Amino acid sequence: MNAPAKLKAGYPTKAKIKAAVEVARELHLDVAGFTVSPDGSIHVFESRAQPQPGNAFDQYEGEL
Repeated sequence: MNAPAKLKAGYPTKAKIKAAVEVARELHLDVAGFTVSPDGSIHVFESRAQPQPGNAFDQYEGEL
């Protein structure tokens, strides 16, 4: 009659983060950063997927 105990999800360990970044690099991704969540998920970001910073001149030139 006991309800199953819910496992509390936690942040991923340093080893899991390092492993995720190493796998991304093995896949020839240019790792720009990563985020971790309290549910244990790891998101790795590639630099080519990040928006490139621009200046006002480039934005104006693109509108012409």
